[in-house]
Amino acid sequence: MSSRTRQPTNPCLCDALRQASRAVTRVYDQEMRSVRLRTTQYALLAWLGHAGEVRQRDLVGLTFLDETTLTRNLRPLIDADWVAISPGDDRREKLIRLTAAGAAKLKQARPAWERAQEQMRSRLPKGKWATLMKLLPELTRLADQD
Repeated sequence: MSSRTRQPTNPCLCDALRQASRAVTRVYDQEMRSVRLRTTQYALLAWLGHAGEVRQRDLVGLTFLDETTLTRNLRPLIDADWVAISPGDDRREKLIRLTAAGAAKLKQARPAWERAQEQMRSRLPKGKWATLMKLLPELTRLADQD
């Protein structure tokens, strides 16, 4: 039995969530390879597809990424012309939007994302998917309280 299939229970919530996140990310990244995206890139394209043009600080709030990580994750999307940045009303403000090429990439990648979703859904016991999809945003909100 591999060390990844049978691990002792971890009493640390943070570490247990990080382990789960890494394992789930591997599933999604495997599917995203077919469209030459990483899960983190797909997620940003999807957020921008949903939000439209958004201030960088608002995208930080939507994604729960810090500004440095967001900037680093946006760079390859900008370089690929999937995302564009323009100045806002205030010179310090940056507006971020999905380009037409980015929308096309998002559409191309959607089936890979759906396959990853289905893989994870099928691996969970009945009812756990809905429970997790309800619990995780609530956990994010509770953990982010000041």
